[in-house]
Amino acid sequence: MTGMIETMTPADNAAIQGIVRGLEEAWNAADAVRFASAFAEDADFVNVYGMHARGRQPILEGHQMIFRTIYAGSINSFTIRSARLLNEGVALVHLEAHLKVPQGVMAGEHRALPSMVLVRDNGVWKIAAFHNTFVAKPPSFN
Repeated sequence: MTGMIETMTPADNAAIQGIVRGLEEAWNAADAVRFASAFAEDADFVNVYGMHARGRQPILEGHQMIFRTIYAGSINSFTIRSARLLNEGVALVHLEAHLKVPQGVMAGEHRALPSMVLVRDNGVWKIAAFHNTFVAKPPSFN
């Protein structure tokens, strides 16, 4: 995981890189509890299909399901594309995601561009909003 983090203290930089690394490790271990622990209690999560979950528990349950089904055995790698503070307690982070799915309806490799809004609560960064989008070529407009 590498990437550019602008306008952040070394501590903020390390914390946000730790969150991204934790998401990647949790995904690759199919650990929905750990994955969801990075999110605020009232977080919003929009997946690549536009499905919206609100709250840490629904995020956890949704990931438990996908880790057992369409993304079983998958490996995800996240790279920070950019990150910046919007104010002292809010950060905007864009990631590059590269997902390898070994079998099933989603078998193959997929690229996505997740966006995260993180908030600092009592000195701890948590994901308040996560919006994921598949990267695909647009249709031709000839």
